[in-house]
Order: sequence, then C-alpha cells, then structure tokens
Amino acid sequence: MNSTFTGLSIAVRGLYSSQAALAVTNNNISNVNTEGYTRQTVNQSATTPAAVYNSKAIIGSGSQVNSVDQIRDAQLDKKYWRENATVGEWETKADGLTQLEAILGDTSENGLSSVMDEFYSALEDLSSDPSSNSARTVVKQAGNSVCEYLNSTAQQLTDLRADVNSDIKTDVSSLNAYAEQIADLNKQIQTASATGASVNDLMDQRNLLIDKLSNLASIEVSEVIVGKQADGTNNTLVSITVNGASLVTGSKARQLEVYEISDGSSQDGLYGIRWQDTQAEFNSGGGSIQASLDLRDGTGVDSEYKGIPYYMSQLDEYARTFAMAFNEGMAGNSGHADGVGTNGSTDIRFFSYDQLSSEELMNSGTDTESIYANITASNISLTKDVQDDVNKIAAASSTGESGNNENIQDLINLCEDSSMFHTGTPEDFINSVISTLASDSSYAQRQSDSHTSILNSITNRRSSVSGVSTNEETANLTKYQQAYEASAAMVNVWDEIYKETINLVSD
Repeated sequence: MNSTFTGLSIAVRGLYSSQAALAVTNNNISNVNTEGYTRQTVNQSATTPAAVYNSKAIIGSGSQVNSVDQIRDAQLDKKYWRENATVGEWETKADGLTQLEAILGDTSENGLSSVMDEFYSALEDLSSDPSSNSARTVVKQAGNSVCEYLNSTAQQLTDLRADVNSDIKTDVSSLNAYAEQIADLNKQIQTASATGASVNDLMDQRNLLIDKLSNLASIEVSEVIVGKQADGTNNTLVSITVNGASLVTGSKARQLEVYEISDGSSQDGLYGIRWQDTQAEFNSGGGSIQASLDLRDGTGVDSEYKGIPYYMSQLDEYARTFAMAFNEGMAGNSGHADGVGTNGSTDIRFFSYDQLSSEELMNSGTDTESIYANITASNISLTKDVQDDVNKIAAASSTGESGNNENIQDLINLCEDSSMFHTGTPEDFINSVISTLASDSSYAQRQSDSHTSILNSITNRRSSVSGVSTNEETANLTKYQQAYEASAAMVNVWDEIYKETINLVSD
C-alpha cells in the first residue's frame, strides 16, 4: 500500500541522491591533480515501486545510492604494467650505455685515438733524430700518456660498474618496500570492506604502488576472492607474481635480499639477489633490475648482453695485444726487445704492468701468452727500465750506431699493421669497439623511445577512462545541482500539499 507521504519520501530520496552525487563530483574535482587518483561515480538506482492504495497502479518510490565506484579498465592496467617493465628496462640500458659512451667516446681532444696519435708522432720524431735525448723523453711521456689514459678509462668503467651495482641494491629495496605497502593496503582494504566502508582511496594508493613496482620487474597481477563484503559482493585482494614467483598474496609479502657474491667469478664482491625465505635466486624477468644486471654483468659471450664487462674486456685486449706486439714484434717487424738503446742495452721491453722491469715482466709467466695475460687496461705501464732511463728506448737495430733508426721504424710500421688485431690496426680495433657501443646505445635509445611512446598512449587511454576531466565534472556539477534544486522544489510542493490537506481535514 502506498504511504500518504510517498511524494515527500520520493523528493527526499532525490535530495539525498543528488547530494551524494554532488559530493562525489566535488571530490573528483578536488583530486584532479592527485597522482594515482581514480575518477569515482555514484551507482544510483530506482527503489522498489509500490502499489497505489485501492488501485492496480504501480508507482516508483524514488532513487537510492547503492555505492560509489571507481572507473577503471582492468585490461588497460595490465597493459600498462607490462609495458612499464619494458620501458624500465630500456630506459636503464639507454642511460647506462650513454654513460659508457661518455667514458669511451673518441673525441679529437681527449680520446684514445688522439692519445695514440701523439704517441705515433713522438715515435716519428725520434725516428728523425734517434740520438736526441729530448725526443726520447717525449716518447716516454707519450707512452705514459697512453698508459694513463687506459688506466683512467678502466677505472671509470670500474666505477660505473660499482654505481650500477649500487643501483641494483636500491631497486631491490624499493621493490621490497612496495611489496610490503601493497600487502598492508590489502589488509586495510579487507578490513574496511568487511565493515562496508569505502575502500576507493586505499585502492588508489595500492594501484599507484603497483604502477611503480611494474617499472622494476616483470609482474603479473590477479585478483583473489577472500570473502564477502557487507553488501554481499565478493571481497577481492590482489596477488602479484614476479616472473612466475609469488611476491604478494593477500596481506603477506615475500622479501628479497641482496648478498655479496664470493664464488671466485668476475662478479666477486658484487650483489646477488635471492628470495629471503627460500634463498632461491631471483629472476626479475625484465624491468630496471634486469637492465642493471645486464649492464653490470653482460660479457657479450654466447649471445650475452654487451654490458660494462664486455667493454672492459675489449679495453684489456687492446692494452694486452698492443703491448705484446710493440714489445715482441710481429709480422716481420722487430719489437722493442729486438732493438738497442743508446747505452747498448738490449732485450728491454717498453710496456709492462705495475711498473715491473723487463726482467720481472718476463718472469711473470711461463710463456709469452701467460706473461702478457697479466697486462690489463687498468695496470698497463712503462717498464721500470724505460721509466728510469730514456737511453734504454731501443731505436737502433745494432750497437754503436747513434743515427740508426731501423728498429724505431719497425715499431712505427708495426703500429700501422692491419694484422695486429682481428679488426685491423690498433686504430681500427678501437674504432670498432666505439662503433659497436654507439650502435648498441642508439638501439637502446630507440627502444626506449618507442616503448615510452606506447606507454604514453596507454597512459592517455587510462586517463580518458579513469582520470578526472574538469569539463565533464563541471557538467556533472550543473546536472546534479539542478536535480537537487528540483528535488528541493518538490519537497516544498509536497509540504504545501500536506499543509493544505491537513487544514481541510481539520476544518
């Protein structure tokens, strides 16, 4: 049976519904610039209709607000998280390779080619006047410059690798923190949902953390039903896996730990990553963590990524091969050890490592290969013999001939020998390394730009669905305001009707 005050009840319900819609619109507008905020909307429906007294007619009984819902597209979220991991990986690689280019970049002012050109020029000058003490001093200084350049560059590469290693620890700490916060928000959402409280703001905080987490590693996010809410709907919490391994399940988050590697490999002293509970090695499957590992550990061997170790090994090969060829000779050209100094010295090497003398160098291994395997870009130096006495620089091919420049000419020819390296001359080799780096860096930057563009497109689509539009909210504000005013007017109309009716009855 329809109540005598149905009209007033319907109008009041309209006031409440419009008021709720206005409050939600106001909240949307207030959060238009809030990071991670998801646009909300009122889920409104008509209430159960009632029969008119002593009639077969059915009339509505007004409206009701069922819930305040977020407007999100789950598929766009998944696409965003997947693409964000790819962006995190290529951005990190592009940045790392750019730093490598800054270290190895061959400019006319301070690159290796410039340093080597000065060394070759000093040899040419000595060839023109092999008895000149000042020319010999210039050769020693130019040789020292070559060693110092290689030493400095190797140290910069070592420092860069250490920086990337620190980045890995920082990223793992961030991943752990995000996982803990997401698990805590899962717990808060579960508790609040059970009491019927709104969890929209908590879900926004959780989704923002997932967005940030997805940049660090390749994640999969799914929803797990854990119970019922106060209104009978399913209560769901997110579950997150990293490359198939569980990270967050409900209110529990697994943690990662970094540890110092000590297995005798080239990674000794660097950080490894493993699961804290099982001690199993962690595989991020992508994201900035994977990129940092590739940059730090990539040797380029067997299709491995060409990271910092690859370029360190190329620099070591350059130092080792050039030192051995210059000292021992090759391809019909005599080496420094075959020549004679102005003081009659023979069997003197020009390059060594850690300032060892020629004798100490030759006693550091059992054969030529093992001896020169000790030389790296970080420790290459002139021999103590040459460093202490420039008269031991072997320009001549025989003793007692101050104008003899045959050996120094052989050394000059040797420096231009295309068979010294598999890619050609010393200059060809270093140009090949720099070209490879430039190509890898350019590719990484293109990938970063391409995937960033895709991510921006997904972000724009997410924003069009979940973001707050001031134009749209302003239109809603007008719409709900008019609805509120109309309902208020209906309250006044019914108030007048009831007053008139009561007056008629009382008379």
